[in-house]
Parts: sequence; structure tokens; C-alpha cells
Amino acid sequence: MKTIIKLPFKIAALPFVPAFFLLSLVMKFFAWLSGRIFAVLSLLFAVGGVAILFKGDISGGLWLIVFAFLVSPFGIPLFAEAIGAGLDELNGSIIGFIAG
Repeated sequence: MKTIIKLPFKIAALPFVPAFFLLSLVMKFFAWLSGRIFAVLSLLFAVGGVAILFKGDISGGLWLIVFAFLVSPFGIPLFAEAIGAGLDELNGSIIGFIAG
């Protein structure tokens, strides 16, 4: 009886499995890409920000340093990696619900 009641919910949850899988792959790719390319870009922004600070433009230099932190592996890429891991867990839970 319980499986008959759960069947429409299992069918409704089925399209979310490949969607969450693909979304987690995109997030993992973004995290990988950021570790390779964005780290160099972050270094360039940080050096440019410090150079602009020494020239006297405090707001411009601080903006570049903040942007360098966001692009660095500790900013947005870490957030994307955490979202990818959460989507993997959610996908596993949905698969468990469908299979159970």
C-alpha cells in the first residue's frame, strides 16, 4: 500500500536525478578550472591591486584585492565545490528514495 502511494512521487523525482548529476559536474568543472586558471588570474589582480595602492588610489586597489580573493581558490571556487558536493548528496538521496 505504501509503495502505491509513493509511486507518483518517485516518478516525479526521476527527472531530477540527471539534472542534479549534470549540475554537480558543472560545479566540479568550475572548481577544477578555477584551481588552474583563476589562481594565476588572482595573483595578477592582487599584484595589480597592491601596485595601485602604492600609487595612491585606495578604493581601486582595495577593489582589485577583494576581487582577487573572490577569484582565488578560497572564494567563489570553494563555494562552487561545496555546492557540487551538496548536489551529489542530494542526488544520492533522491536515488535512494526512488530505489527504496
